[in-house]
Amino acid sequence: MITAPTRNPDEAFLDQLRKLGLRPTSARLDILRILTGSPGEALSAERLFVLLSGQGSGASLGTIYRVLNELELRGIVHKEWRSQNAMAKACYRLVSSAAMSVCHFLCPSCGHRQPVDDPALLAALSQLALKSGFGQGMADASISCVCNQCSAD
Repeated sequence: MITAPTRNPDEAFLDQLRKLGLRPTSARLDILRILTGSPGEALSAERLFVLLSGQGSGASLGTIYRVLNELELRGIVHKEWRSQNAMAKACYRLVSSAAMSVCHFLCPSCGHRQPVDDPALLAALSQLALKSGFGQGMADASISCVCNQCSAD
């Protein structure tokens, strides 16, 4: 039995960026690599800056913010807002095919995510999105509420 060779993640990133009309710069590729290596975690631009600096990248914090904004506009990353010391902080995660059809609870304090596994609710939300003029149906829905751990603290 012959198995198909696994595709290099960088090749997939190159293809995806080119299809979206973006040049595959080192900053874009580095950010995509880090986000891919952190599948269950949304990272702030500052955290990405620290991780990239540790890898020897010369990307500035401003460059990281610009790349994240471009990737969000193109639907490659998803921005979440986290409460931190009475302020909101943007954190980013890759949009995966799993995340594309998921509704989840999201704690704004710690970022804990819990998927909502209710097919009837997901179907109802998708239909509501269509009726409200969002032609592609529901892509991602976050229900923001404080988790039990944070409310106990």
